Amino acid sequence: MNDLSIFDKIQQFLSNNPTAFGALIALMGLLLFLGSVFDWNWIFGDVSRVTYSVRKIDGLINLFGRKTARIIFGTVSFFVFLAGLLVIWLSWEK
Repeated sequence: MNDLSIFDKIQQFLSNNPTAFGALIALMGLLLFLGSVFDWNWIFGDVSRVTYSVRKIDGLINLFGRKTARIIFGTVSFFVFLAGLLVIWLSWEK
């Protein structure tokens, strides 16, 4: 029998298929970008008013306001999307 855990199987699959890894990164970036453009509440809602850490979305909202946090988050998620496309492009070059 195969004694690998689910995480080991996922890691093995993604290391053997870098295009799938790039597609996963690109899809995550696209989903988060669309969430910031359309102001989805599951990303920007339920803000804790005691957090001011810029490592969390709550901290960005508390420090800069919801609109500016959406712009920052959308910009970062767009670059994550581009990074996923870059991984896909580099995996096709081999």
